[in-house]
Amino acid sequence: MRLSYNFEIPREGVSEMSLSTQMLKMVIVKAGEEEYGLPINHVASIERVLDITPMPEMPQEVLGVIHLRGNIIPIIDFGQLLGSAKAKVTEASRIVVLQNEQGYLGLLTEAATDVIDIQSDMIQSPGSFNQQEDSLIQGVAKQNDQLIIVLNCPVIFKNRNV
Repeated sequence: MRLSYNFEIPREGVSEMSLSTQMLKMVIVKAGEEEYGLPINHVASIERVLDITPMPEMPQEVLGVIHLRGNIIPIIDFGQLLGSAKAKVTEASRIVVLQNEQGYLGLLTEAATDVIDIQSDMIQSPGSFNQQEDSLIQGVAKQNDQLIIVLNCPVIFKNRNV
């Protein structure tokens, strides 16, 4: 007597999971002691701090504008964007120029320290308190015993009237 069993292996198995895992490149920037990840596909360039021309009637976090390669780029204080202290300008400070289909936006950061690879499935939601669609935080990733807060670059553009 021969027994046969019919069963289906769910498509949600390991093989499908490994196909959806991607390596994402992140530019690591600092604000205070915290490290933040900006997806590199939104980063146009990383520049030394240039002269910033102040602009009247702008939100508090907007420091002004710079002229870079024929473009006028608004500059936002990264610390104030995050709701913390103003970025301290030192030799290590950098302007990270973000881009989207509408144009450019610069973030004045205390440092841009590295470009790293993070597996997409390693980025986790920071918890139920942060479930808003327009949240600045995309998630949190652990890299070498360090937590990196991954930022949602489209929201940075969306919430700025510059």
